[in-house]
Amino acid sequence: MIKISIYFFKIIRRFINPLINWYRYYSCVSGLKNYVSNISVKGNIQLWNDNVSVGEGTNIYPNVTLWGPGVITIGRHVELGINTVIYSSEYVTIGDYVNIAANCYIIDSNHGVKRNSRIQEQSSIVKGPVIIEEDVWLGAGVKVLSGVHIGKGAVIGAGAVVNKNIPDYAIAVGVPAKIIGYRN
Repeated sequence: MIKISIYFFKIIRRFINPLINWYRYYSCVSGLKNYVSNISVKGNIQLWNDNVSVGEGTNIYPNVTLWGPGVITIGRHVELGINTVIYSSEYVTIGDYVNIAANCYIIDSNHGVKRNSRIQEQSSIVKGPVIIEEDVWLGAGVKVLSGVHIGKGAVIGAGAVVNKNIPDYAIAVGVPAKIIGYRN
């Protein structure tokens, strides 16, 4: 009896899994401003932004969150790792062939910190857009802050906090991120 039940559930799963995958894909792309049909949505994502564009060949892994009132532009063949959060007050752009590992956080704004009013009541401060050029690799847990421009081919080590611009092909690690070398 147990073998029949297991076999039955395996057959049901073969029909249900494609429906679940279709639902995840459709619920994601229906909220995107612009997308190409061959993006891959590997799990549940939170899309709380009406200004997101995603290029062809992009893979979006589970629990990615795209939110905020600003524009988010994601290039072609980008990997958005599990639990990654991208928040845009004004503008975040990610170039082609960028690898973003798990648990990364990219944000283009910060809270105000004036003494004469509560932090929650202060408007956001935007130093500038976040721009991540093509062929960049962000290691696991990287935080990219407002106004940062990460140059083409740069590598940012796991756990780094990027609060200043990183030049092309640089390798940066640490808190705050410091350049330790360049790709050969």
